[in-house]
Amino acid sequence: MKEGLVIKALELPGEEDMREINRYTRRAYEPGEVYAFSLVLCDNEIDRDFERFSVESLERLRELFLGRTCIFDHERKSANQTARIYHTELERVDGETTQMGEGLTRLVARAYLPRTQGNREIVELIESGILKEVSVSCAVKRGVCGICGKESCEHVKGKSYGGRVAHTVLLEPLDAYECSFVAVPAQRGAGVVKSAKVEKILESGADGDVMLSKSQVKEIGERFRRLSEKARWGEKYRRELERGVLKYSAIAQPDMPRHVMESAVKVLGIEELAAMENTYRRSAEKALPLRPQLAPRREGHRDGNRDFLI
Repeated sequence: MKEGLVIKALELPGEEDMREINRYTRRAYEPGEVYAFSLVLCDNEIDRDFERFSVESLERLRELFLGRTCIFDHERKSANQTARIYHTELERVDGETTQMGEGLTRLVARAYLPRTQGNREIVELIESGILKEVSVSCAVKRGVCGICGKESCEHVKGKSYGGRVAHTVLLEPLDAYECSFVAVPAQRGAGVVKSAKVEKILESGADGDVMLSKSQVKEIGERFRRLSEKARWGEKYRRELERGVLKYSAIAQPDMPRHVMESAVKVLGIEELAAMENTYRRSAEKALPLRPQLAPRREGHRDGNRDFLI
């Protein structure tokens, strides 16, 4: 899959699905009480960060992701929990190979959420295809060069060497944290947030091996200040786009429930929001002119303030 994840709803969870689901519930649920869907978590293809999982790593992640939750945008808050993964398996895609010539192997999962009044919006967003791409968060012990197999070498990620793209192979997964609905995943077929480097820094820092000089601390502080300022402007721009989408969609699609659009804009990226705002604005202008109509000056008027009448 090159365009992100397609999440597919199950018609009705079967007997085996319900046995697996009820391992995570405090009471036995019936098929009609839950909404279940399938998704691809990750694969062994080189992703946008020029990293990939080995098939052995996918097999380990298959075990680690059982019982993990699905949230939004990797915000690890209990209120942000949406669904829970109850089944995982590796799937070999017939006839497809990776850039490295291996057979494409995907980590496929099934997740569930209870059919409640509060979850109706999420179910509708999944069914409509708005909640579609996901990304996983996990930790791995080490990474090696996909060309020479060394942990440290001269190959630069993303650069081609003899027709082979330099990348990092992620090995020995330590933990799986969660699966998130996101706008743009790192993997083209799914999306992954890796934390191998962070894990190494934290492990080293625990023994006091990682030290920063005063100049480094000052430089980091200055970068943080600049990034914070940009983030404030970015948030303001995002709020304006969200308001525009809600306003124009109400004109272009008056039958669309507002709460559905409010939920949709929260999970979209800036580029998606800008495109949606532009599309709805043009549709709204066709349905109802948004700009004031200006009447040309009438004969006999010489007052400069009356050149145009609104």
